[in-house]
Amino acid sequence: MSPRSERAEREPVFNLPAVIIASLAVLAIVHAVRVYVLDEAQASWLIATFAFFPIRLTGAAIPGFYWPGGVAGDVWTFFSYAFLHGDWMHYSVNALWLAAFGTPLARRFGPWRFLVFSLGGAAAGAAAHLLLYPSGQAPLIGASAAISAQMAASARFAFSAGGRLGGGIPRPDADFRPALSILEMARDRRIVAFLGVWFVFNLVFGLIFTPPGVTNSTIAWEAHLGGFVFGLLCFPWFDPVGSRRR
Repeated sequence: MSPRSERAEREPVFNLPAVIIASLAVLAIVHAVRVYVLDEAQASWLIATFAFFPIRLTGAAIPGFYWPGGVAGDVWTFFSYAFLHGDWMHYSVNALWLAAFGTPLARRFGPWRFLVFSLGGAAAGAAAHLLLYPSGQAPLIGASAAISAQMAASARFAFSAGGRLGGGIPRPDADFRPALSILEMARDRRIVAFLGVWFVFNLVFGLIFTPPGVTNSTIAWEAHLGGFVFGLLCFPWFDPVGSRRR
């Protein structure tokens, strides 16, 4: 038996990887500091500095106002917005999805590959939002785009034979099954139905829910879709296991 299979057998299903626990803790600490420690002016500065504003990159200069962080901030906000949440409900929903979809991916990728991949999903989500709303003035916040990338990536192997959603009893190495190609996924009705439900949920959730706690903030389904496309297409670049062998 390979070391990878032995490791999979030793890992309980609900034993969260350390990188997932650390991610949940960091997101919770950031939100707690914003809500309970910072005053209103400081919290506003935090949002202006780390949330993603499309108008920051495309809008006309505002006399007497300068975006915190300057050009460097123009870059880091593609990633940093994912660490901010509107309220505890917003955080809790993302924490649940992070634990569910991030766990199998973190086991497969390892911590550093997982973190880089997640940041890439966040950046893709911000880019999609910028593309559709180039003059948007509302701050984009939340880890949903990164988690959407994780979900799309997990779907590449979770539905494989022996995977957690592959039908039957999952194999001990369920999180290390060979990945399906996009064509194979498109031919599988289970996967199409699963992704369809996800898409509708995100569309409805993004349209009707505005996170309280951050003035005029938005949870954009377009950002979710951007993260999802990144996760689906860029998964092979990060995957250490590889695709189905024929």
